[in-house]
Amino acid sequence: MILKMFKNTAIIYQEIVSLYKRFCQLDRNAKGFISADEFLSVPEFAMNPLSQRLLKMVDGLNFKDFVIFLSAFNPKASIPQKIELDVVFIIYHEM
Repeated sequence: MILKMFKNTAIIYQEIVSLYKRFCQLDRNAKGFISADEFLSVPEFAMNPLSQRLLKMVDGLNFKDFVIFLSAFNPKASIPQKIELDVVFIIYHEM
C-alpha cells in the first residue's frame, strides 16, 4: 500500500520509512499533519526560499504530501516530478 502510494516519487522504501520517523518527530501534536512552522524547524528547509514559498500555499502537510513535497527536492527526482512542483509554484503566483 505505501509503496503504491509513492510509486511516482523519487523516494525508495527505506527512505520512506526514515521519512515517516522524521514526520512523526516533526508532528509534535500527533495530529497526522505538520504545520509550515513545524516543517521549517528543519534548518535545511528553513534556509531554502523555495520551500518557504511553497509552504505558504498549504495549511499543513500530511505524510503523503510531505513525501511528495520532499521528493521534488531529491536529486533523483525526474524532470516531470520537478516540473509538477514548478507548475504548482507558477499557479500559486498567478492567483
